[in-house]
This record gives sequence, C-alpha cells and structure tokens, in this order.
Amino acid sequence: MLIRKKSLKIQERLGMNIGVAYGVSTIPVAKTIGQTLDVLRELYKIGFKALVLPRELFAGIKNMTELYKDYYGDLLRLKNIAKKFNIELSLHLSNLTDLPDEKLRLFSTIASVMDCRILTIHPTFYPRMPQDQASRLVVYKINEIVNELRVKANIGIETTGRIGELGSIEDVIDICKRTKNTEPVINWAHVHARGAGCLNSQEDFKKVIEQVKFGVGQQWLRSAFFFFSGIKYGPSGEIGHTSFLQSDLKLDHLIRSVLAFGMRGTLIFEEAARERNVVSILDQLGDMVR
Repeated sequence: MLIRKKSLKIQERLGMNIGVAYGVSTIPVAKTIGQTLDVLRELYKIGFKALVLPRELFAGIKNMTELYKDYYGDLLRLKNIAKKFNIELSLHLSNLTDLPDEKLRLFSTIASVMDCRILTIHPTFYPRMPQDQASRLVVYKINEIVNELRVKANIGIETTGRIGELGSIEDVIDICKRTKNTEPVINWAHVHARGAGCLNSQEDFKKVIEQVKFGVGQQWLRSAFFFFSGIKYGPSGEIGHTSFLQSDLKLDHLIRSVLAFGMRGTLIFEEAARERNVVSILDQLGDMVR
C-alpha cells in the first residue's frame, strides 16, 4: 500500500501516467486474457496507471469477423477492468510489412473497441524504398485506413532507433502533419541512439520537446506519449535496449524537462525487468518531482 500511495503521488506531481510495456516482471509478455488481468491487478497494487498491450495478446485474431464473433466479449472485459482500476490502455504494433492494410485495420479496430489511449506504430512499412517515397506511402496508407474505419483511437507515429530507417523526429512530425488522427510518440532511447548519444543534458531533452511542440502545436504538451528505456547504440543507431539504470540516457533529465514545460501525458518504461526497476527508484523519482 505504501508503494501504491508513493506511485500515485509521483504521477500527480509529474502530471503524467506512469506505466510499463507488455507485462510485469512475473509475466513479461501477457499473451492471454487471464495473464493480462493478472498484470492489471499487479499494476493497480503498485499504483501504475498505464499499460501498453503487446501484439502477442491478439495473435489469435486473424480478421474482423473473428474479432467480433470470438473475441469481442474478452476485449470489453479487459477494457472494463482497466477502467475500474483507472489504468490507461494502449497498443503497440511495430514491424508492419509493406502490406500493412489488414493489420492496421484490425489493430485500429481493437484499439477503438477497448477505448485505448493510442495505437503506436513504427512508420517503417516500406524499408526498401527511398525514405521520401516511403514517407509519402505511409501518409497515404494511414489516411486511407483512418478515413475508411473512422477509428476513435489515435495512431501514434513512433520515433525509431536506426539511422537508415524512417522515423527521425523530423519524419514523425512530417507524417503527423499530413495525416488524420495521428500524434507523435517520442521513444527517447531511439532518439538518443539515432543521434549517437545526443541526449546528454536537460537542455538536449528540452530542445526535442520544443521541436515537437513547434512542429505539431502547443496542444501536444497536454497529451504527450513517451517511451523510456536504456539503449545500446553504434554508428548506425540502435543496437539493443538495456536497463535505464545502466544506460548513459538519464531519466532525471527527462523528468525535469517534463516539469519545466508543465507537460501532461503518459510515460511508459520499456524495461526487461518491467516494473521492478521503476519501483526500485521511487524515492529518487519522488525527489525529482518535488
């Protein structure tokens, strides 16, 4: 109970819901409804208010007919339990192929049925094309599906970690400006890796926030969506994720930047240890937000 109270107070002061991606330490990736319910209960106990659901949870849903015939009741059940626990749900769908239509339609619909905060995707559908051409096709495809489905959940365009792929801050801003029902999702580890370790100070984080604010508008500061983790990187960018406790990417720079701008939104920790590393530094987090 003490951990829960501390977590809730930190989130209140920070102005952002804190959560984890895919599961908890005892269930790293929730692949069934039962496992997801256990994850939600654990997050409620420790006071975390956000969960990114993994694509693996929906692996059995092959098409829209199956969604509504066989899975609709389970999706509503998860939605209602999350609302009861005051936990914000979102979905993550990376590594889409160059034929993304059905996956995007399916996951956009799932996100809408479950009242998810956002469906986050990597804009890397067309890796074999020049990036300017790939960007145009991504914009066309997203607008086509959004117009067709009239989905409720926004699609989040996430920064990616390798220099050779679409997904720089500039790319994400440009795609969001040219599409409907989209918003930028800043993966701070990916930004750091693409820039060969460019986020070394609070000022570096603030410059990124200013850039996105200028690109998509002041309203973004009231509903930002962030991923944070440690990262290993080389000359081409991301090599792999690691614990933020062992990384040269410092959480306190981000926290102080969020406070400086008076931001609101969601901060997701993408950690192999899931919630454990975040819980272990709650006292430090408390000091950061004072």
